[in-house]
Amino acid sequence: MPDLSTTFSPQQLASAIKAKRTGMMLRVVDVAAALELSRQTIIKIEKGDTTVNFSNLLRVMELLGLSFRIITDGASPKSVEDKNIGEPSNEWF
Repeated sequence: MPDLSTTFSPQQLASAIKAKRTGMMLRVVDVAAALELSRQTIIKIEKGDTTVNFSNLLRVMELLGLSFRIITDGASPKSVEDKNIGEPSNEWF
């Protein structure tokens, strides 16, 4: 299992997915067949390929019993309000 105390990266997620799959004694073809995905899609997910469809990534994670956790950076709601997010603007970005 990857070191989960480090900053998130696609490779870290890929490593966690592969470790969980192999720990469950599942082959790539088993996961692909269960989700009706191609073997190549599972391989891409386990290599951290960022072009993989996010919904397929989530399906693999769900099958393996993995989930995301969203952790805030400590920014207060007031700091968001100060930036006038959601208000119309005439500026182009």
